[in-house]
This record gives sequence, structure tokens and C-alpha cells, in this order.
Amino acid sequence: MRLTTMWFWNAVTDAVSVVLMTWRSLRDKIWAPGSTIPEPCYVLDLVLKIVFGNNKLKILEFLFEHFFSYGLFRYENKVYVIDTKCCQTVIHKSDKGGEKYLSNSPLGGSFLGSQNKSPETRRSIAAIFRKSNMEEKGLLMIKDIQKMIKIISKSRKINVNEITLKLALDIVGHVLIDLDLEALDGKQDEILECMTTILHKAYALGEIAYDSEDFVRANEVFDKLTTNILEDALSSEEARPSVNLPHLLHTSCGFDEAKDNLKLFLMAGSETTAATIPVVLHVLASRPDIQMELQTEADEFVEILRRAPGSIPPKLDSAMKEVLRVYPIAPFISRRTDSDLQLGAVHVPAGSDLRIFTWGIHRSSFMWEDSKDFKPDRFLNLQSSTNNQSYSWIPFGTGSRICIGQHMAWVELRLALTFLLHHFTFFTIPETAELQFCVDWEHAVVHPDKDVILGVKTRSP
Repeated sequence: MRLTTMWFWNAVTDAVSVVLMTWRSLRDKIWAPGSTIPEPCYVLDLVLKIVFGNNKLKILEFLFEHFFSYGLFRYENKVYVIDTKCCQTVIHKSDKGGEKYLSNSPLGGSFLGSQNKSPETRRSIAAIFRKSNMEEKGLLMIKDIQKMIKIISKSRKINVNEITLKLALDIVGHVLIDLDLEALDGKQDEILECMTTILHKAYALGEIAYDSEDFVRANEVFDKLTTNILEDALSSEEARPSVNLPHLLHTSCGFDEAKDNLKLFLMAGSETTAATIPVVLHVLASRPDIQMELQTEADEFVEILRRAPGSIPPKLDSAMKEVLRVYPIAPFISRRTDSDLQLGAVHVPAGSDLRIFTWGIHRSSFMWEDSKDFKPDRFLNLQSSTNNQSYSWIPFGTGSRICIGQHMAWVELRLALTFLLHHFTFFTIPETAELQFCVDWEHAVVHPDKDVILGVKTRSP
């Protein structure tokens, strides 16, 4: 029955594609470039919703390919920019747009939600997030990773999302806040529950409304717990104010804004790891041949990383980049035009909401060979694609507002995955769902729509 259904929808999709290709060729002959931003007509939009249902990400991916020759398209009052040269223009000539969507978010008071606060706050803490500093903090990360490995070794199956969220929160505590939050010991379950309620249930899955009792309570509890963490960090005798994130935030913008920005680092600093590692391990569990190859490399590098956490296992590094190409955790970059903007042949009026559509760019058949396939060696000999200025691979954004925590994320992911693959083999079990995604459109984050549950077997390398 399932195969019949899949065949039916594949046939429908193919038929729609043929019709649209024919219509596209006619449209190209009569559409006047520069006159307006192209967008799907009512019939096309209706067909796409019949085929893809409420999966907006798949609809946008289809429209990306459909409108690729124009470099951009409009959908639901948002302009999606898909040409890499146009992306560069948008980055340099438009303003940050994310704050418009964060009115209900606990991150609305952070520099993510306020354009005016962003430059000075970012400058005050930039030194903490330098690549060299994050690599020096790698030994702290390894201690937390080893604690996680002890927990995993007691089980035959694990909820990867759950365990990696705890790991990520402990790493944020040790690396950024100089506190042992003991999330892996079960001491931060309340704050983790708040994060899950806010980011997943409300924003990504839409299971609860922003004015619901559960959302309001989660927001209030998260605010209270963040206040406690900030007070503990500021009063800690072991903290070094000159290199301590809470102290620098407090000096830069005062207690209340420091608390709002600390919420950002607690959430975003945990979210990248907890969204990426489950996807990587799911992919490797489905491809045991690739997992075995990366395990061999992990066995060679695990001691090297203990001595030099900044070392890079090349095959793992390429595989991580490929996962973030096929499944970019940040699916778009928001910008807003204060004045008229010319993107290629198209005039974009002032006040337009722009989205550089990373998900489509990373998965485009026009930009990548076998674009939907996971090819872990792709980046071994493709150094140009790791250059953000090419705008064809931008998992952490680009330009002056590139993700401030990208170096922390890379070191953390590299270390965690190397040690996990050294100690364990992961495999799919009946509880392992197919990899499907939901999107938090306000915070621009993609999540697996269900927790990744995997079987685990201890290795003896």
C-alpha cells in the first residue's frame, strides 16, 4: 500500500513538473524582466499544496528550481533570493530582518532581535568566539563528551536529540559561562523542558499557541532560570571577567539586556549541536559503510584531538560539511530593504522582506551535482565550496552578521562526533523514523520533526 501511494505521488509530481516546464518556456517568452518579482499563480500554488500538503519547505524547494533563472521569487509576501550574486547584493545592501518576527520570542530582547543593539554587543564579546579561543576550550568540551559517552555506554538505544541537548548545554556552561550546569546529571531538566516547549512545540511544530498557558509558563520559567544562571555567573569567584561572557554582557548592556542575550546563547548554543548531531548519526546509521570508514579515521584521531583539539579529521570534516549542505540547520537568512534594490533584472521595492534561501541553494541541481545525494567525500577536493564568499555553501550565514558561534559549533561537533564514532556503532531500529524536518520560521532553524532514536553498540577499536 505504501509503495502504491509513493508511486502515485511520484507520478503526480512528474506530471506537474512536465506541465510547469512547458508553461515556464512560454512564460520566459512573454514575461518582461524587471517589471515585477515572479511568483506562483493561484493554480500552481494550489497544485503544490495538493502535492506537498503543509510542507512549506518542499514547496519552496520546488519553486526554487522553477524560478531559478530569475534569481528570486515571491511566496507568501516574502521574497526568496536564490541567485548567488543577488545574495551578495542583499547581504551588503540590506538590513537585518529577523527582529520583525521575534515579538513573541524570549529572544526578542537579545541582539538577535534588535538591530540597534547588535554591533556594540557583538564587538564586546567577539574575542570569546575566536577560532583559536574555541580550540583552546576543546579540552573542556572533551570532558563533557566523555561524561556523555559513559551515559550512552549503559544503553542499547538512545534518544540522540535528548542526550546531545544536555551535552550542548553543559558545554555552553563550561566554555561560555564558567559554570558547571550539570545538565548531563539531570540538574537542568526544567530549563531544557522550557527550551523544547518554546522552540519545538510552539515555533517549529505549531502544537501550542504563543498565548497558551504552556507557552507563557515556559517563557516565565526560562526567564527565571536564566536570571539565576546569570547571577551565579556574576558572583562566581572563579570567573575571569575579561574573558567571561556574562561579565562582558553585563558590562556592555546592563543586567536585563545581559539576561536577554544569555537566553540567546543558552538556546542557540545548544540548538546547533542538538539539531546537527542527530541528523549526522541518522545518516551514518543508514549508511554503515560510510560510518565504518569514519570510525577508522576517528580511531586514528581521538588521541590527536586530546592533545590538539583544533586538529581536523579530513573525512569527518568533509562529511559534516556535506550534512550541512544537504540538511542546512539554518534554512534562510532574513533581511529587509529600507530603500529600493535592484537584484539582477528585477526591481525590489523598499520595505520588502527578503530571505536568502539557503536550503534551496545548498540542494539546488543547478549548483551541485547529484544535489540531493549525501556524498561525504564531496568537500575533500572542493575547497572553493567552503568559501562563504561563493554563497553556494553558507550554513552559518555570511557577511558581517555571520553566526558568532560558528567556530564553537565546529569544534564541538568535530570533537563530539569523533569520540562518539570511536566508542560506538550506531544502527537503525524499529523506533528510528524516516528523516523528516519541520521549520521554526521565526528563528530560522530546521529540526528533525521527531526525536532520532538509534540503536547503539559499544566498539572495541
